Amino acid sequence: MTLAACGVRPTPILTGGDAPVISSHELTVFLVSAGRDALVRRTRTYSGTVDTATAINLLVAGLTEEEKKLGLVTEVPASSERVYAISNVIVLPEAMLELSRWAQFQLYCTAVASRAKVEGVPATGIECP
Repeated sequence: MTLAACGVRPTPILTGGDAPVISSHELTVFLVSAGRDALVRRTRTYSGTVDTATAINLLVAGLTEEEKKLGLVTEVPASSERVYAISNVIVLPEAMLELSRWAQFQLYCTAVASRAKVEGVPATGIECP
């Protein structure tokens, strides 16, 4: 066996920066039960930076496969448009101008739970499951 070198000299160990960190958060969304008679609290995992509108954007994105198998439904119209939070106001896409009672409850409870989680604001006196 023959070994040959190409003239590249050894270098010292090169250190890099710290490994990237992905923050994972558990956010709460509210869906409607299969019987359409109650809200159901669901926890979804989200990786990345979160703000008050993140959970609502997860809700607007639609049901997960597991939620569909459980027979849960949503009355919040699915949309590819993002929801924005400005101070204490949630700005919804124009397609959501007319919402059913259940959709309004879903958005309200999801927003309250998200704000409590992200901003540390207590959700006292709120009627959500």
